[in-house]
Amino acid sequence: MKTIFGTVLLMLLFMVGGCAGGYSKMASEVDAYRPPPYFKSLSDAAKFSEPDPAKRYPAGHQGRMPAAEMREEWRHAPSTAGAVPPFYRPEPDRFRKLSAAAVSDAGAAETLRDGYTLETLEILTLVRNPGIDAARRRVAAERTAFSQVADLGAVLEQYTAFTEGLMTGVGPMKGKDSVRMKFPFPGVTALKGEVVRQSVTAAAESLETTRRDALSRVRKTYWNLLYVRKARNITSETLALFQRLESVAQTRYKAGNTSFQDVIKVTIESRILEEDLVTLTERTRNLESKLLDILDLPPETIIGPPADQAPNRNLPALDRLYPLARERRQELRRLRARIGKMERMLELAETMILPPYSLGLSYYDDEAVLQVGSAAVKPTFSDRTTAAVGAGLPKSPWFGTNDAWLAGTRRSLAALRADLREAAAATDSRVRNAWFALDRAIREEALYRETVVDLSKSALDVSTRGYESGTVSFADVIGSYTNWLTVGLALARKVSDVGVARAELAQAVGASL
Repeated sequence: MKTIFGTVLLMLLFMVGGCAGGYSKMASEVDAYRPPPYFKSLSDAAKFSEPDPAKRYPAGHQGRMPAAEMREEWRHAPSTAGAVPPFYRPEPDRFRKLSAAAVSDAGAAETLRDGYTLETLEILTLVRNPGIDAARRRVAAERTAFSQVADLGAVLEQYTAFTEGLMTGVGPMKGKDSVRMKFPFPGVTALKGEVVRQSVTAAAESLETTRRDALSRVRKTYWNLLYVRKARNITSETLALFQRLESVAQTRYKAGNTSFQDVIKVTIESRILEEDLVTLTERTRNLESKLLDILDLPPETIIGPPADQAPNRNLPALDRLYPLARERRQELRRLRARIGKMERMLELAETMILPPYSLGLSYYDDEAVLQVGSAAVKPTFSDRTTAAVGAGLPKSPWFGTNDAWLAGTRRSLAALRADLREAAAATDSRVRNAWFALDRAIREEALYRETVVDLSKSALDVSTRGYESGTVSFADVIGSYTNWLTVGLALARKVSDVGVARAELAQAVGASL
């Protein structure tokens, strides 16, 4: 009995020692576990920084760009794709000075209180316009989609490297399908990045479109405001002349040298000019309110007069504007980005749902290669290919369900390409019309400035001297004064039309001329 008891006790001691040794060995293996070499590049993604160039491509990396490098490329990407310059680029020092002062409403109002130039308005528009700020935030929102391209894949691969590859012997032995099985082609990750890149490019072009339109609005408002202020000054000066002429007519009527009709005519003209002066004053306030709207300033803000400056009267060659507009117009570039995005989405969808090139006989899944011997759960490699799982059920029952979506997307892509051709043709027409408006404004402004104004001034002087000598009727004198007013207003309008037409031509081309 004692011998049997001793034997059993000895066997128990051997079993406990063996278990203890096996557990110690397993614990040592877990502690000594190291992920595969390619995980080095994945761990850099979690640091949000550019890895050292010497360690960027470790052994076994196979030339794949780490997520951190991709992130840095996105972070430092320009607002628009490629090397295309922006629609407007102010002088850096002046932009830095004005942008620092215009952050607050009080600073912007102080900048405009004593007068302003067109360049000041342009810089303030870039800094303060809420539409531009909204478009800038949309670009930032599109860039956040990059995390789905790099970070999600990095998390899954970290899980594969640290967790799924460990044979702990607890729970189910088989994990989910590897990412490589769902994306069998090596360029899919880069393809997803290109989809996001095209989305960001389209958003950046929308931002540039918003900047262009806001700058065009403020430029046209500036030139219209300059005209209204000039028109108000001209009308005020002409009203003073009519009031003096009215007093002369009343004096001559009392002396019996003219009729009462002459007094009535000049009085009517004076009253009309007084009303026109009030209208021009209110139009000035309307245009100033439009400036406050563009610059996001309170309506009670008081701004000074615009600085008087001559517009650029150079006429660009029309044949050079057509190719420039097709290259630089933001709507066309945005359409090209949308087409590029849809092309890559189609390629990505086809890659994901169509059968891979291989029959799947040699896929190596992300599971430990310990599925052999008496502890094997399933064969490591597939030994046959089946078309169904039994009972007539297909092996991939959802295969082909996206085919209708692909067909519709291909037709949508063809429609986008047709839209691009239509937009390009419309751009040519818009450029031609804007160029014609600028050409006409330059020619008419030169005609009034060099010929019509001088002739009108001569006619006014002759009629005034003739009226004093009694050889010219009072009606002719009033007509000369009225014509002088009309010509003066027309010249001021033509000068501003040159600036407005140039702003519209730059807007049509998509680049400052």
